[in-house]
Amino acid sequence: MASIHPKDNILTSRLRFVKKPWIWVPFTLLLVFLIILTQIDLESIKESLIEKVSSETGLKVEIDEIGFGFSGGLGLQCKGVKVSTPKGNHYSVDRLDLLAAWSPLLSGEFEIKSAALIHPVIKLEIPERPQPPIEKEKPEKDNKEKPEDQPGLVSSKTLQSTTSKIKDTPLTIDKFVISDGQIILTHPGGTKQLLLNVDGTFKLNRAEGMDILAKAVKVQTGSIIFEGDGTVSNLGADNAGIAMNLNTGGFALKEIQPTLQFFGVSLQETPLQAIDVDRLLLKAEFPLNSLSKMEVLKKQMTGHIDVKTRNTILKPGYSIETLEGEATWENGVLSHNFSGTALASEFNLNGKFPFSGLDKDSISRVEWKNLDIGKLPLKEGMAWSPTQGKVSGKLSLTGPLTQEKSQLKGSVEFQAEGLVLKPANEGRPIEMSRLTGRGDFDQGQLQHEIHGNVWGSAFDIKGKVGMDNPVLNSTINWTGLDVAQLPSGEGWQPVEGKLSGTLKLLGPTPAEGEKFPGQLEGSLKFKAQNLKLQNADSALSLKQLEGSGDLKNHQVNYDLKGDTFDGTFHSDGRIILSASGASPPVLNNKIEFSHIDLSQLLTTSEKGNLSGTIKLNGPLPDAENLLTGKLRIDTSFNVTDLSMSAGSVPLNIKHLEGKASLKQGKLTHDLNGSLFGGNMAVKGDLTFHKNKITADSNLMLNHVGLDWAPLIHKSAPSSGTVTGNLKIKGPLPTDEKISPELKLKGSLEGEKLVFENRTIETAKLNFEESTSTLTQVQVELDKIKLEDKNFKKVIALFKITPQKIELTKGKVWPMNGLILLVGDLRPESGSYHLKFKGEELQVEELFPKHLMGSLQFSGAMDGTLPQGKDEPGLPDYSRDLSGDIKFKLVDGAIPELGTLKNFLTLLNPTTALNAQKKGLSYDYLGGDFKIVKGVVHTDNFEMISPQINLNVVGKANLVDDTVLAQVKAMPLQMLDKTIKAIPLLGAILGGGKKGGVIETYFKVHGKLSQPDFTMQAHKSLTEKPGSILKELLNLPKNLGSGK
Repeated sequence: MASIHPKDNILTSRLRFVKKPWIWVPFTLLLVFLIILTQIDLESIKESLIEKVSSETGLKVEIDEIGFGFSGGLGLQCKGVKVSTPKGNHYSVDRLDLLAAWSPLLSGEFEIKSAALIHPVIKLEIPERPQPPIEKEKPEKDNKEKPEDQPGLVSSKTLQSTTSKIKDTPLTIDKFVISDGQIILTHPGGTKQLLLNVDGTFKLNRAEGMDILAKAVKVQTGSIIFEGDGTVSNLGADNAGIAMNLNTGGFALKEIQPTLQFFGVSLQETPLQAIDVDRLLLKAEFPLNSLSKMEVLKKQMTGHIDVKTRNTILKPGYSIETLEGEATWENGVLSHNFSGTALASEFNLNGKFPFSGLDKDSISRVEWKNLDIGKLPLKEGMAWSPTQGKVSGKLSLTGPLTQEKSQLKGSVEFQAEGLVLKPANEGRPIEMSRLTGRGDFDQGQLQHEIHGNVWGSAFDIKGKVGMDNPVLNSTINWTGLDVAQLPSGEGWQPVEGKLSGTLKLLGPTPAEGEKFPGQLEGSLKFKAQNLKLQNADSALSLKQLEGSGDLKNHQVNYDLKGDTFDGTFHSDGRIILSASGASPPVLNNKIEFSHIDLSQLLTTSEKGNLSGTIKLNGPLPDAENLLTGKLRIDTSFNVTDLSMSAGSVPLNIKHLEGKASLKQGKLTHDLNGSLFGGNMAVKGDLTFHKNKITADSNLMLNHVGLDWAPLIHKSAPSSGTVTGNLKIKGPLPTDEKISPELKLKGSLEGEKLVFENRTIETAKLNFEESTSTLTQVQVELDKIKLEDKNFKKVIALFKITPQKIELTKGKVWPMNGLILLVGDLRPESGSYHLKFKGEELQVEELFPKHLMGSLQFSGAMDGTLPQGKDEPGLPDYSRDLSGDIKFKLVDGAIPELGTLKNFLTLLNPTTALNAQKKGLSYDYLGGDFKIVKGVVHTDNFEMISPQINLNVVGKANLVDDTVLAQVKAMPLQMLDKTIKAIPLLGAILGGGKKGGVIETYFKVHGKLSQPDFTMQAHKSLTEKPGSILKELLNLPKNLGSGK
């Protein structure tokens, strides 16, 4: 058998394959189809297509190139397609694939079964969103009218026109595909653009009606992608409907804001500040014709939404960390069920919401757990702000969501733990260990019940509150409240004690601008034990305090009683409050107190007991006008065994009782008691003015001791008693100044008065009847002792006018002689004038250590008392002093020489020594003195003495303490007698002149208090040797002439 070559086998196999019909028949048919296609005129089809589309749609169409395509089957492929609308919008498609029907194509006609747009670009110009018109305020009656129907999403006319165009369009397209499409939106005349990337497939089903199906639709703007599908069924029929599904993979609010801003949607007036959407699924079905009527759309639309969000922030700072849930709507009702976390608290929200009509009942339920109340973004400036605490609770509401809250029903329950409220000031915070409550809301009223613990007290609040115009009907009970934990304020503060009570409130709360309490009524009952109040200076302890009161028609009635300071008190009455707040409260009260221990009430009191009554009637004035206001105060009191100090003055009052009435600035009083070892009574009126107090009172004293007086003024008597009956009328002294308008009538008599080293046996002051401009006071003092000086009596009559105080008939009786005084003083300026005269006096009674002898003097002085100095001295009194003084001393002596010793020593040491031992006697001492502005002048001050004669001429300045004078001193009296016996010796010693060695001159200068003495040699013995010699030489001549 011959072998076959391999190549021959291969060729034989190929021939067999070719001869099989299922191989070559398709190729043959394909070749025939290609031959047929070459016979089709594409240009005519292009023109036919352009003409058909333009005539049926009104669009201007341009196609750059047309050919066959095989994408999805055999069809036509158009490139460079451009479409323009009559309104100026432009469309372009990079490639348009058209799938045509075969039979019309073979006959030269072109029927499109489907179209695919590859990268179409559509530019649309949409108008700006119109701004909503500014709504004008409508009259109240318009607001009550039925609201107008809301317009639909699409007008009925537009909806019918669009439906007709789609249904009547003769295009045969069954499928429409968009790939990588772009829609560019712009505004007229604007530069902003919004780019939308679109992909999707749309099918038309004309079997029984017309259905439009959208599948795999994808719309993207920026990073946000929306995907879904939808159906428009029975288009053109009455039962046409729309169904759609939409979902997104997630987006943030900041990512969608550019899109919202392009369409003119602003979020500034919405509470939403930030949100991250992780999941959003939306399904909806509704009739097509409902798009033209919003109310119909709300009622007939059904749907479902599934959402999940994170990091939601709402104004003014509320945060919702997570939110997840779903909602369905059907028959105009939205049923929802959401859960999440907000402000670190878990919450659930579910219910039903009738968005098709607010007049229908809605159901809402909210439940939250462990809400951190310190994270609530509360507004600033609140009086109390929560800073700590956890709150859990639930809330349910049922009823229509209209402005008529009376149709809404609801209930609430809550529990709070560790609640801390902090005040706006620096006061102590309020801590509540527990707070629970519940409430039911029905017919516009909230019936509530709250229980809690605060400040160590258990409390509960029960009642009703109206919501439209809050009307209270509540009762608050508390027991064992620790008052020490109450917030601090000004004035008296509770620091100890327990308080229990009940407060009831009934009526509307004060409206805006209305003063408390408005129409609110209330009542209060309370009881406190071991209560202690403290202020900056003192404390008040109340072992027991209880009371009751009620508030109605701006009137408060109260009854209060308690015990304090080992005594009891009781107060009741009425307080009328102003409805507008423009007027002060009006009081009608009575306070009774019994056996109050004053040692506990007053820090200056050692012991004492007080009982009495106070009545208040009238408007309450400001504190500064308490004494001059219209509030009437009536009081009566009884004080026993009081021992206290008034400043530095100790007061010991065995008994004091009285009554007083203050009315419109006038205090009528009647007091009597025993104090300082005597008795006292005062009766009359005090009138209070803005800057002064005027009196019209009678003061009666009976042997009241004066031991306390030096504590008030150092010059007051330290011992003695005072008795008198005095009527006081006029302004009382203020700032230690006595007004000249103050008038006194009556008498005061002091006995055994002691002023340090001075005593007065009796002192009588008789205030005579006064006129409006004159007051006369007769002063009479008996048995006066001033240190080592004694006086038998002093009498003086003072006439006091507003301008001056005049002294008339002033007489002073020392132990010998009489001094007469007349003068006046002008208090306002301090200027005075004084005339005086003394006769038959013994100077040693006035100046016992300095002079002895019989004294006479007279004179007058004018001056001004020093002002503004506590302890003025001689220079202060002498500065404005002027006047004349004349005095005469005879047959006396100078027991102590003082500064005269220096002068006598300089003149003759022997004379000085003898005078120092025995004193210096004189026959005459006196002269005339003139004072001008504190400077004393004299030219005849002379002393005639057995030892020496002196003549002084000069001046002394009392203000500057200086002296400048010349003293002429005569020699010893024995030499003078010798000269008189032998005149010739006198002529020799005198140098032919009078004087000789008989007189010596000295200069007195320096300080007046310690003067210097200087001998003037040119006027004394040292200048006369030549004169004596001359007289000796002339002696024979003189003898001869008989000189």
